[in-house]
Amino acid sequence: MNELDVPILLYLLQYFIFNQMSKVAYGCSRGVLVLLNVALLIASLVLIGLVLWIRFDNNFEAEIRKDLKIHENIAPLDSYKELINTGLTVSFWVLLVFGIAGAVIGLIGAVGAVFGLKCIIGFHFVLLLIMALLEIAIGIYILVTRDTLRQTVQGYVIAAYNAKTLDYDSIRMRYDCCGIDGTPDLACLTGQPTCTGAVWDRLDFSLMVAGFVLMGILICQFVSCLCSVTALCIKRNE
Repeated sequence: MNELDVPILLYLLQYFIFNQMSKVAYGCSRGVLVLLNVALLIASLVLIGLVLWIRFDNNFEAEIRKDLKIHENIAPLDSYKELINTGLTVSFWVLLVFGIAGAVIGLIGAVGAVFGLKCIIGFHFVLLLIMALLEIAIGIYILVTRDTLRQTVQGYVIAAYNAKTLDYDSIRMRYDCCGIDGTPDLACLTGQPTCTGAVWDRLDFSLMVAGFVLMGILICQFVSCLCSVTALCIKRNE
């Protein structure tokens, strides 16, 4: 073996090691990408089913939903009802669209990762990035409009209480509450929460849970994007 053979052997050894490491990294990236996209597909289908069930099941919050559709010819109350109904309709369509988009993106990503198709993996990366940005925008919007949402919900409860409509009776039964903040009510038991506080606390807790779920989804999407980029870079180097 002459002196020229040593650099060649070192180069071949380095190439072999790099090639094997690239194959391992590529395989791991594809495997994680498949798992994450299958999870995204399943979660999206569950979301679609849950949204459709809530929307079309007449037994879900039946009394409150029925009261929201009744016009009392009382200006403040009807105005709050219209705002709440509009918000519920928009929320339904947003969740449904995101569920369908998530299912499609998950299916595309899983197929691209299983067959190692670079164009499909790249397309999946772009779609997933757009979806993540939209989710962040919606989360920021909810945080910014949180006070407005609280004023709308509590304003509806106060208007229903002042008008003594069926809305207030339904809220009392659903949330086991009585009265409103700042107005003493002799009919209320000692220590019983006010309806304005009870309704908003439940909604605020639901929003907090939704925020944590969104953070978890965004982390999974970030990992999925990272795996997509890794797979694309390795494929390009090959």
